[in-house]
Amino acid sequence: MRPIFTRLIPCFWWLLAGTASAADTAAVPKPDPALSPAAVVQLQLAALAKVDQPERDAGFVTVFGFASPGNRSQTGPLKRFAGLIREGYPAMLNHRSTTLLPLVMQGDVAIQGVELIDRIGVLHRYIFELSKQPEGEYKDCWMTDSVYQAPEAPEIAT
Repeated sequence: MRPIFTRLIPCFWWLLAGTASAADTAAVPKPDPALSPAAVVQLQLAALAKVDQPERDAGFVTVFGFASPGNRSQTGPLKRFAGLIREGYPAMLNHRSTTLLPLVMQGDVAIQGVELIDRIGVLHRYIFELSKQPEGEYKDCWMTDSVYQAPEAPEIAT
């Protein structure tokens, strides 16, 4: 079974941090047809690198916002999603650095490999699977369907 990231809608922000203000939701990146699959992954990784800034779990709003509708239905709402990531992907939280590997695309599906150095210096490899949404509110936006750790064992980064 592969863990799945899901959507994060700014209107659910109040579940984690109280009442959302217009400034809170305006600063959160949102799906946009102009964003490439790699840009979506970079936005999610940047949010996870500073997951608790400006307050606890704030980065999950961005990550969840770029999860595909199917992904969101399996891992939401936001509070549950945050718990799944904290338990299943702790190395991604507050990581030191990331490197995107070559993107593989086939039609409306993209696979983005990532090498990530966690906060204590251990190298991890992840696979992000994305799809271009065919209809609805996110038509033509790249969104993450799943993320899983690549099968190689972690290594100590040099």
